[in-house]
Amino acid sequence: MIARLLFKNPRYLTLILLIVAAVGTSSYSSLGRQEDPTITPFVAKLETFFPGASPARVESLVTKPLEDALREVPEVTEIQSTSAAGVSVISIETDYRLSLAGIERVWSELRDIVAAEAENFPVGVNPPLFEDDIITAYVKILSISAKPGRDIPPSVLRREAEILADAIRGVPKTKRVTLYGAPEEEVLVELNEAQLAALGINVSEVSEILRKADARTPAGSLTGSGSDIAVELSGEFTNLETLRELQIRALPNGRVLRLQDIATLSRTERTPAFSYALSNGRRSVLLGAEMIRGYQADAYGKRFDTFLDAYRSQAPEGLSIEIAYDQSQYTEARLTGVITNLLAGVCIVLAVLFVTLGWRAALVVAVILPMCTLLSMVGLLYLEVPIHQMSLTGLVVALGLLVDGSIVMTDEVRKRLIKGMSPLKALEASVGRLRIPLIASTVTTVLTFLPMAILEGPAGDFLGSIALSVIVMLLASMLLALTVTPVLAARLLPTGLNEGYRWWQAGIDLPAVSRRFATLLTQSLRNPLGAIALALCLPVTGFLCASTLTNSFFPGVDRDQLYLQVTLTESASIEDALSLAQKIDADLAKEALIRRVDWTIGESAPAFYYNMRSNKKGRPGWLESLILTTDADATDALIRRLQRQLDRDYPAAQIIVRGIDQGPPIEAPLEITVTGPNVKTLQALGEQFRQRMDALPDVTHTKVSMEAGPPKLVFHLEEDKLKQVGLSRVTVATALDAALRGRLGGELLEDTERLPVRTRLARSDWSNSNLLQNLRIPVSQSGSAIQAVPLSALGSAALEPDDSPITRENGERLNRVQAFLVRGILPEEALKLLRARLAQNPIELPAGYSYSFGGDTDERAGVIEDLMAPLGIIMAALVATIVLTFNSWRLSAIAVLVCGCSFGLSLLALALFRYPLGITPLIGVIGSIGVSINAAIIILTALQQDSEAAKGNPQAIVRVVRDSSRHIVSTTITTFGGFLPLILEGGRFWPPFAVAIAGGVLLSTVISFFLVPPLFYLTVRRYDVSEALNVTEGASG
Repeated sequence: MIARLLFKNPRYLTLILLIVAAVGTSSYSSLGRQEDPTITPFVAKLETFFPGASPARVESLVTKPLEDALREVPEVTEIQSTSAAGVSVISIETDYRLSLAGIERVWSELRDIVAAEAENFPVGVNPPLFEDDIITAYVKILSISAKPGRDIPPSVLRREAEILADAIRGVPKTKRVTLYGAPEEEVLVELNEAQLAALGINVSEVSEILRKADARTPAGSLTGSGSDIAVELSGEFTNLETLRELQIRALPNGRVLRLQDIATLSRTERTPAFSYALSNGRRSVLLGAEMIRGYQADAYGKRFDTFLDAYRSQAPEGLSIEIAYDQSQYTEARLTGVITNLLAGVCIVLAVLFVTLGWRAALVVAVILPMCTLLSMVGLLYLEVPIHQMSLTGLVVALGLLVDGSIVMTDEVRKRLIKGMSPLKALEASVGRLRIPLIASTVTTVLTFLPMAILEGPAGDFLGSIALSVIVMLLASMLLALTVTPVLAARLLPTGLNEGYRWWQAGIDLPAVSRRFATLLTQSLRNPLGAIALALCLPVTGFLCASTLTNSFFPGVDRDQLYLQVTLTESASIEDALSLAQKIDADLAKEALIRRVDWTIGESAPAFYYNMRSNKKGRPGWLESLILTTDADATDALIRRLQRQLDRDYPAAQIIVRGIDQGPPIEAPLEITVTGPNVKTLQALGEQFRQRMDALPDVTHTKVSMEAGPPKLVFHLEEDKLKQVGLSRVTVATALDAALRGRLGGELLEDTERLPVRTRLARSDWSNSNLLQNLRIPVSQSGSAIQAVPLSALGSAALEPDDSPITRENGERLNRVQAFLVRGILPEEALKLLRARLAQNPIELPAGYSYSFGGDTDERAGVIEDLMAPLGIIMAALVATIVLTFNSWRLSAIAVLVCGCSFGLSLLALALFRYPLGITPLIGVIGSIGVSINAAIIILTALQQDSEAAKGNPQAIVRVVRDSSRHIVSTTITTFGGFLPLILEGGRFWPPFAVAIAGGVLLSTVISFFLVPPLFYLTVRRYDVSEALNVTEGASG
């Protein structure tokens, strides 16, 4: 026995305590630290641009071939796509049960497949862009802009942002730096349309001349004996002057036509811009810095701040570099708060033990608690679980559980010492008595937390660390309870208690309460069926109240952050979006609660919370802003007020004001997916469902994935007129595309910077539809006297609606209808009302069409399904553990009944506090089962080991339960006290979880004392009931 060895050799005990302290402290310093868990990057995005193509052409020529190729990879579980005008966007989800290395392997394989499929794309399709970092939690977000009153050209702003990004990449432990809203600079060659037409050349020909004149192709090497000399040609573009002097063609009069004769050259920002960024109203570039996985955010933050202070001191005058978001500050505040709760829980536990068991017993537990925590750090380091709010909360949860074993063992040693046993004998007897019950109770508790520990996917990333922390600490607690705790108790606790001892030495003793308790136990055994019925009232009430609990997924967070997602019509330009952002920003600047606003226009903003998705790029009508407030408690009210204000002031835009929520990323809280083959029918059905959702109270906005397409200018060309001038539709389309979007030909190289050269017609030649119709198309027919023909001479133009974007999921067309709710409204409540209205007035669906609900409800159902998936195996293991503990089917049935009662008691606690039944409370309910059964195991094993009680002697049963009551009451109160800081902390996340466990455990004392003994008595009674109970009453009196 290890405990005996440690008792006889105190140096061994001291050595073990020192080793645990040293190794635990070292493990803690090596663990990663961050604010929240990291979501496994199991989602990737594939974006392919096909300029000028309709959604139907994009679907058939780009999206479907890519989907078919992607589906060949078995690890790909879901493919969602949107085929819109000129672009295909595909979202790819891989099996989230894969390891990080496995996911990286899948992404690598998919990149190769996409590259191979791209070779078969028709002319005009750009290379696909594959991104696997759309779920990224940045540790730092910086903004770089001009100081107020100063002006910095966009090209300089981009250059300074890139220099800063390169410097940040040199900060140790930096994984990646991403730029948002960086201006793209190019050399623009604007050609005069009239001169081109007179010369009979087009934009593409000029661009090709530029490309061929830019001498960057290797010219080989001169190899001879003893020498190897590289050969190259001069003439590459080094500045605008070399471009201006470029010869285009020789004229009949002997003159040379140069580029500057027919074009205006400028070094400028690309128009239209790909994206913009604004910071507090000024043009900026945002930089997101990502830390390597598993490092410490607070340490990285300090190192980064030191670097940034040094960099700012050397930055150019007039340049402002600000921290838009700093995760390390939130990490320190969050971890400090959780550690404070942990220390508060420790103080509550020790105070309870001081009262119930005395100061010496409290001292034993005071030594065990830090030892158990440090030993757990070793386990967390081995399992690669970083320190964040979830894992630390697991330690807080475990605090109320891990002391149970130490309390029971300490009380058992105390009782034997009081009876006059020697410390060694008391130690050996106590360990022998409690070894099996402690192991069994630990295993049952571990098994109840196991579904959460093995939960996969984003929910598992978020919640799994709680369970892992609890399991590690419980195992460490059991190990210490069977080895170190009895040794400390045997050495520190008093022996041979007499009347001279005070309550603070051996615990408070209340004879009147003890007698009353014995009387109640006696009465319960006198009428066991009645006692059982009364005890079952509480859990049955809990099960009846379950139907009144509102289902939810994950609650919101009280945080000083919110963000806006703004959508304009598909026909809106990025300049329109920029103008709107500036107007809204000016309004937000008047709000006293807002301290900072950063915008991105045309692409997603850098994520400033772990579950935000950066999945929008190249979207001119998309705006997103990151907003920091001055008061976290007032943020929800601000969200509701801003939503009303912005909807009133900007009715032409869809503005969704969103708060921060815990859990996996959810695109919309309320969602209906309509599936079927025909796009028009899906559009019509989607609009009907959208109207139904829009009519719900507390719905702020609705949207459909297959919305009406934007207007487009269609030229109806006449075939006979095309043949007369020797043109085709492809030739005309190519000439128009080259004139409007331009063609890239050559590059201007300055130091390490490469600027593409874009050739196109001057914007003044095609700025409206009338000018565009007069655009002259060069005629290439030999012998023709006409060198160019106006576009209007080839047909007519009309403004027509474009096709709707086409959305698909796993190859099936669908229309996704989404609704957004007022902040604080539970999606389940809105869903119930929607279901009721659809039941009263259903929408008729044609054959081959169906609909299903998504959003919060669908995600919640998926998580619950994953939680329940291993429940059969776990329940079998739980029952097996109980049966092996008691070696009795009847006693095992009592323990299983206690499990069911514990479930009902936790539901009752949630109903009393009127909390919704979300994922975290549900996990708390499951966890309370393993906690509550511990007391039943202790009582049943004590009754089973007492020879008289095992025969059904009521007097013996009362005596054994009374002897166990002190440490059961102590463990119950300490468990409740361990969760009390989480309950009192407030907010919407932790209190329901803590109430589910702590409330269930507290109410389970009724089950432990007034259900378990009567059931045990009914299963084993052999004595004359009335005679035995009369004896018991006389003894208790």
